[in-house]
Amino acid sequence: MASKPKLFRQIPPKELVEQILRSCGFQGLHDLRWFSRAEMRLEPEEWLPELEPYYLPCKAKRFLYSGVDSAKLITILRHVVRAHDYDLIAQERLYKDSKQTLYQIQTRVFDLSGLSHTVDFS
Repeated sequence: MASKPKLFRQIPPKELVEQILRSCGFQGLHDLRWFSRAEMRLEPEEWLPELEPYYLPCKAKRFLYSGVDSAKLITILRHVVRAHDYDLIAQERLYKDSKQTLYQIQTRVFDLSGLSHTVDFS
């Protein structure tokens, strides 16, 4: 697990992060599909009260209390997935005949412990 970010009093539990992602229309942290802001469900009422105690008070005021729109939701998702060694990356692409910013959840830690490679120089 990553070190404690400066946004949180305590790192939100992985179960809460999964709940947030499911309420936004994802399958969880391992959902690798690309998405746009327009494709996300904006239903913070389900998880906002549970997430608030984890944020520092000044950060909660900035990100949670002043109304959650799609841009703030992307920022909140970035915060909570980063706390569990994932990143929310963004790329501009031509999507549905217009230039849009698309996002994807990606892991920052790759477990290569089960892999073995053999090099043969014969």
